[in-house]
Amino acid sequence: MAIQPSDQPQRPEKSVKRAAAAATCGALACLLGISAAAAYLTGTARAVNPFTINANLKVELTEPAFSSEAAANMLPAQTVAKDPTITNAGSIPVYIAADVKIPVFSGNALIEGVDTTLADADLFTFAVNDGWEQDGAPLLKDGYRTYRYIYEAELAPNASTKSIFDAVTLANFTQDAGITTTSIDVSAYAIQSEGFSDAHEACAAYGASAMA
Repeated sequence: MAIQPSDQPQRPEKSVKRAAAAATCGALACLLGISAAAAYLTGTARAVNPFTINANLKVELTEPAFSSEAAANMLPAQTVAKDPTITNAGSIPVYIAADVKIPVFSGNALIEGVDTTLADADLFTFAVNDGWEQDGAPLLKDGYRTYRYIYEAELAPNASTKSIFDAVTLANFTQDAGITTTSIDVSAYAIQSEGFSDAHEACAAYGASAMA
């Protein structure tokens, strides 16, 4: 009698299908693992820290006691009030420096009662107040002698210095010096105090050329 083929699937074929399914699941799991690893490795983060710069640094120079009427038509040896005072009009502590330009003359004048011939002598003299210190030797240029003074104390916002001086006195001419109109020029400078140990260090860092 002939043997008929069985309708039931062969066991080896079933085993092959299960193996293929298992291999497919394993491959899928491997792909998922790679995808997760790639997402982790390409993750990024940012930290943004804003900074602002305080540029509010300025000064005001006033002369409360000065009178232009009193300074008109001066006579030899006459003294008039002149009191340059600097105010910190900014919002940060500063050190202060000031340049005072005094006109010079050549001619004769009484010096301690002696008629003396002078060359490039200061037309006006003054007494510097406490708290101010002269910085270096004065510079003679273009008919003026420029003195630089440093205010030794740190100046807080809205605070003012002592006046550099309180009055000026005209030289005691004994002959016409050939000058009818002139001026005393005062310039003030502020340097931030942050980063400096004292006013002299701050002014040296600022530079003589910048303040000339």
